[in-house]
Amino acid sequence: MILPNLLIVGAAKSGTTSLHNYLDQHPDIFMSKHKEPHFLINNEIGNSRIPNGISDINEYSNLFVAGSNAKYRGESSAMYLQFPDIVIENIKRNLANDVKIIIMLRNPIDRAFSGYHHVKRYNIDENLSFEDAIEKSEERYFKNTNITPASRYIHIGMYFDFVNKFFAHFGNKVHIVIYDDFIENTKNELDKIFNFLDVKKSKIDTEKKYMTGGWKWKNSFQRKIYMKQNVLKKALKIILPNNYIRLKIRRLFLGFFTKPTEKIDGDTRIKLKNIYKKDVSKLSDLLNRDLNYWMK
Repeated sequence: MILPNLLIVGAAKSGTTSLHNYLDQHPDIFMSKHKEPHFLINNEIGNSRIPNGISDINEYSNLFVAGSNAKYRGESSAMYLQFPDIVIENIKRNLANDVKIIIMLRNPIDRAFSGYHHVKRYNIDENLSFEDAIEKSEERYFKNTNITPASRYIHIGMYFDFVNKFFAHFGNKVHIVIYDDFIENTKNELDKIFNFLDVKKSKIDTEKKYMTGGWKWKNSFQRKIYMKQNVLKKALKIILPNNYIRLKIRRLFLGFFTKPTEKIDGDTRIKLKNIYKKDVSKLSDLLNRDLNYWMK
């Protein structure tokens, strides 16, 4: 079977989609067109939790056939990070020993807020305010077997234990990217990754950004229209077969029916600082990198 030997395992809303697309430009790296198959967790957490997830290993293998001659074949399932025990076991069971792992980490408070808005944009099950959602996220996740793991807003940001487990099992085959560094100097961070992968440095077009946030629907009705695979969408594909024209219409729709997200409430930020402060301190020691500025 043709299987991946490069995984971007998260964290969600930390630049994984942009990195996936940038790496795919490198001549020695093939990244799957289906970015987030989540094969390594789907069967264990429930197939209904992740839209378009892949559970069959043959289907998973087919994602990488086109890259069979590449030095690296990769995929980027951003929800892997929060399930280290499952992922590590399935890596050992299904993938080769030379697999390389990239972890991207973002200020957990900002990540949680961005993650909430992302889920609310694309998942009709999210109807709570951010404050209520973080309060009820774990209880709701374990009660509702259909809800996405991306809704575990606080849990996802408790990085220390997750990262520590990946290091314990894979050691120097794990590379950490801090989101702030990635945004400030993308080229430099890509060069570090190319060194980690032992591939030549390559010119990458980093102008385009992927899955950018900062917006929300004006109301839930418009979200339902956009998300639902209805007759109108099917008709538009027939009437307008040109992808470029459909993309222009999509952008017009989003521009008219969306608005910028508000900033996180000050009291809520203080509450999350108290939740994450200890974990960030432990992570700083683990990475030998002072990340406590996240909690300022």
